[in-house]
Amino acid sequence: MAVNRHIGARILRTSVGLLAAGALAGAGLPAHAQDAPDQPRDPRCHTSQLTGSMSPVEAGAGQRYADVSLTNTSDQFCTIYGYGGMQLVDAAGNPLPTNVARAAGPGPALIGLSPGQSAAATLHWSAVPHGDEGDPCQPTPTGLQVIPPDETDPVPVEWTGDVVCGAGAIEETAYH
Repeated sequence: MAVNRHIGARILRTSVGLLAAGALAGAGLPAHAQDAPDQPRDPRCHTSQLTGSMSPVEAGAGQRYADVSLTNTSDQFCTIYGYGGMQLVDAAGNPLPTNVARAAGPGPALIGLSPGQSAAATLHWSAVPHGDEGDPCQPTPTGLQVIPPDETDPVPVEWTGDVVCGAGAIEETAYH
């Protein structure tokens, strides 16, 4: 029993010593994030720098496809990375059911936009009523409020498609 106490005391002393050494070793690290070396960053595109548009719809067997593009209208280079958000709206600007799912391909990539250049996300939806949805399944949208990646304010886009069935289900790719 005395041997176990001796070993336990030795382990405790060693642990305390290691903790103290670790604390002293960390004393030379930067205290604040701003003290760390600057990381190179690309300037992100903000909503105020962008306008949006929607391509003509491609249709087939109840399926619909279109691209939503964001164009850099500023005089500065900026970048877009990833997926955006969106909300279907009616003529009065009221929200319609919208359920966006992220498509796997193409996955997110950093897209650099010089002034006048665009990036697009491809949308896919069904125009065929699902389950107990009526026909038409919901009112036809007249607009789309597109939220660029990492932003919160929307860019208004004219909706060039027809109804979006499946409770507003839209599959969206990352911007490419």
